[in-house]
Amino acid sequence: MWQWLFKLSSPKWFYTISGQLMPWLAALTTLLLGIGLVWGLAFTPPDYQMGENYRIAYIHVPAASIAMGCYYMMACMAAAFLIWRIKMADMVAKACAPVGMTFTALALFTGSVWGIPTWGTWWIWDARLTSTLIMLFLFIGVMALRSAYDSEAAGSKACAVLSLVGVVNVPIIKYSVEWWNTLHQGASSLSLSNTSANPPEIWLPAFFVGFGLLGFYLIAIILRTRNEILIRERRTDWVVDILNTNKGFS
Repeated sequence: MWQWLFKLSSPKWFYTISGQLMPWLAALTTLLLGIGLVWGLAFTPPDYQMGENYRIAYIHVPAASIAMGCYYMMACMAAAFLIWRIKMADMVAKACAPVGMTFTALALFTGSVWGIPTWGTWWIWDARLTSTLIMLFLFIGVMALRSAYDSEAAGSKACAVLSLVGVVNVPIIKYSVEWWNTLHQGASSLSLSNTSANPPEIWLPAFFVGFGLLGFYLIAIILRTRNEILIRERRTDWVVDILNTNKGFS
């Protein structure tokens, strides 16, 4: 395992192995999303309480979960960079910020759409909504802080510190509905731990969409990391060879 992790910290090895995995990951992601979205949006029966409105949960629930997971990943990569000075960790952390921001914004938007028929308003300063909004600002802040430094090393260290400080907000998002009296519902009826609340034709599409969005998230992280590798390693021989080869095909 440690040998595999050591290889993964090599930009050249990561670029090579991720390029080999990308077609398979893209095909699997397309298949999962296609089945899940068509099944969930077109063929599942209405919910006995929320009617047709619950279908937004097929996007909202996994988007929110992936956004929190992305912040955890960014914080772990930030810690690895600060402690062991692994440059690949900083590249992945940099790739996480815009992807996490996108999924957080998607979770907030779909939650607001869900809130109209449920709460009668687009937005309310609920504990979970507010803490999720703070996470969105943290992702944006990390991106802005990195671009504010002329020195890449200084910017990476500053972003790593901010990422680690902000990680305390993630468990607040997770447990806010238990710690405070909020309008937001508790564990979703489409969560992995609550499949008994609905028949299989309701929660099975959620699995397909959830894993499909997870695949899309991994693709986005990998593509941004590969691009960052090419930028930072542009003076190495192996990157020069890749660029020259691509020019030959253009």
